[in-house]
Amino acid sequence: MNTDVDDIVKSLAPDPGPGLTPGAREMLTQIMDDAAPLQKPLKKRRRWAVALPIAAAVAAGALPTFLAASPAAALDVKEEGDHYVIEVKDLYAKPEVYESRLRGLGLKISLKVVPVSPSLVGEISTDTLGWKAGPFPYADKIKTIDRPEQCGRYRQCPIGVTIAKDFTAQADILLGRAGRPGEEYQAGAGLSDDGEPLHCQPFYNRPVGEVRGRLKEMGVSVREYAVKRPGERGEDARVTASVPDSMYVTGGGLASYDTADLVVSETPMDGELLRTILRKAGCGS
Repeated sequence: MNTDVDDIVKSLAPDPGPGLTPGAREMLTQIMDDAAPLQKPLKKRRRWAVALPIAAAVAAGALPTFLAASPAAALDVKEEGDHYVIEVKDLYAKPEVYESRLRGLGLKISLKVVPVSPSLVGEISTDTLGWKAGPFPYADKIKTIDRPEQCGRYRQCPIGVTIAKDFTAQADILLGRAGRPGEEYQAGAGLSDDGEPLHCQPFYNRPVGEVRGRLKEMGVSVREYAVKRPGERGEDARVTASVPDSMYVTGGGLASYDTADLVVSETPMDGELLRTILRKAGCGS
């Protein structure tokens, strides 16, 4: 059996079927894989699909959503040598507010701050005009700001970017922030990834009923199931709202603050594939 995760695992693109929302379909396309490669950091990804996870607390000090943020209040900008250090102070301001401040610096940049999985808070996704494939061409010009270790676990950490002053191209930037109840997440990682709710907990190859019960204890309900054999191509999956409790869980992730999507199969995963998944998640063997 080929155990190269990048070869085994393909993007899931199931027929949405009756009742599956566009958001659910996009969510499943991104994360419902047996052993999805870890996506941090996201600097080289062109786009985010929908995501997962139990969100961290709302950032302290953010302006109430009913107040109109000014460009100066939304972004804190400092000059350090040949680049700007830009920290997002109002995580919920409209993109036009950020853009107004950035345009004032001579930067043709669109910035959006979107809800993501806890393990992706503070990460960046970038896109530039004319970029089709390959590594992000301006990785030396646009970076995330320095963040202390253990961000998002024990303390709130800054979210922002550094941008070279001589950056003259046009760019679209997505920055991840902690999600709030009622929000659907725009990027995320698997349930077992570091910082996610079931990191290094034994849920792979466990019965659906057991995993669903564990998630329920965390205040999370299961939204959709993608039924497919381990290693099977994603487009062959069948998406459904319910499955027998006896089926095996082979993957999954949170779709919003309190909902999850699971990948399930009538047969458990091969032991070697499972060990590969756990190793990539930093969970040893």
